Parts: sequence; structure tokens; C-alpha cells
Amino acid sequence: MLLVVILLVAGGALGFASWRALGGATEPALPPGDVLHISKGDEVDLVAHAVAGKYTIYDFYADWCPPCRVIDVQLREIASRHDNVAVRKIDIIDWTTPVVRQHGVMSLPHLVLYGPDGQELASGDEALVMVSDLFDGHQVF
Repeated sequence: MLLVVILLVAGGALGFASWRALGGATEPALPPGDVLHISKGDEVDLVAHAVAGKYTIYDFYADWCPPCRVIDVQLREIASRHDNVAVRKIDIIDWTTPVVRQHGVMSLPHLVLYGPDGQELASGDEALVMVSDLFDGHQVF
């Protein structure tokens, strides 16, 4: 039993030392870019959050959705490389929240793309394809 306690204390100390050596960071730094969270399950007016003069990508996601985490990294990279892109993140939380009903989200990840003029260009799978085509030809998801 004493050996188990010693091993746990030693392991904790090594883990803490590693964490401190990394500057206390637990995850890699996210790339810079115009990325904001605008809703956590609540209804949201997309037009009101469209950024004038930029393509605005609305990313409907949930923390429990693995593909959403993959596309999050890709969208952040696009926003960091392109000054004319804004990403607005909308956490649906679960399928019963008001934002899901309001925007008819049926699957995740779900994107909606607005143009620099504030007009909706695409939604769902069509938005995925359009984002890929518009920004460096990188395939998103």
C-alpha cells in the first residue's frame, strides 16, 4: 500500500512538473483569427452577427461531437490565414435547445455561410463545399 501511495505522489509530481514546463498549457495554442462564440443553446440572429466586409462562417457544433472538433481546427486555420473571414461558433448543447429548432439543425457539424454583403450564401453540406472552394481549396471535413 505504501508503494502505491509513493508511486501516486511521484506520478503527480512528474505530471505537475511537465505541466509547468509547458507553461501551464493543457492544449496547443489555437491559431489567431476572427473567431467568437455567440450562442450556447440560445436562439441567435445570424444576420445581426454577420461581419460586414467579411465572409462569416457560422459553425453549429457540440462539445460531444468528434467531427465538430476536427472542423473547428480547420475553420480556425482558415480564419487565421484570411483577413476576410469571421467564424462565429454556436454550441447547440443538445438536440432540444432553442437554437436547434430555430435554425433546423439536423446533423453536426452544420455550417452556414454568409457573404461579405451580409447575405446567406449556403447552408449545411453546400456550405462545407463552398468554404472549401473559396479558401485555398482546402477540403473542410
